[in-house]
Amino acid sequence: MTRTSAERDPQRFDDFAERYAFVAARAHDPAFFLRNLPRVRGRALEVGCGAGGLARTLARHFDEVVAIDVSAPMLALARRDNAARNIVHRQMDANALALDGRFDFVVSHTTFHHLADVQRTLATLREHVACAGRIAVVDAVADRPALPAWRFLTGAPLAFPGDCLRHGPADALRMLRFRVSRRWLAHLTSDRYLSPQGFREVFGAALPGARFERAGRFLGAIWDAPPGEPPQCVSTSSVST
Repeated sequence: MTRTSAERDPQRFDDFAERYAFVAARAHDPAFFLRNLPRVRGRALEVGCGAGGLARTLARHFDEVVAIDVSAPMLALARRDNAARNIVHRQMDANALALDGRFDFVVSHTTFHHLADVQRTLATLREHVACAGRIAVVDAVADRPALPAWRFLTGAPLAFPGDCLRHGPADALRMLRFRVSRRWLAHLTSDRYLSPQGFREVFGAALPGARFERAGRFLGAIWDAPPGEPPQCVSTSSVST
């Protein structure tokens, strides 16, 4: 959701946006973000919002949510399904952020492993965190930088019984078919992952004092803005979009 290049780039979500959104709406759990909500809840920013499920959840807790993604088809789905008036969707590449104002909560779910320079993006986000603000990022990690297709082909059927119980056989079958589809496997095998230790090192260097916790099969980082940061501390209530 954050790279732009050739039309057939396997990293692009455009060609399978609707199918991915169907699975994500059922598979992604917002619990990590909800248990790490900041005390002040004026503005929130989601980096890599996809079809907007997490943004809609955050909209129930914040005055305003700015949700960004590089994929126009994903944003079209997010806008189509959005009933909350306090969500602003913007097309933006997380590799080249152009943000206005500050945010009390900056979140991202499984987007950072797509980025060209994780530390640069985190440094930009830090500049836009409000007083007492928080960054919470969840991302995929793995035991090697790239994973072969057989790892995903083996794992997909194992998720099917649980998906049947939670979502019903019809939805579970649709999820399985997507997970073993050619284009999704091409995407997954083109991904590049940090190891759990590498994740802690990279995020810890960019976000000094960050703490880490598991979020299902992913790893999460939580960072609180220290006293005096950002240099010119302002309230989000005084910042317009």
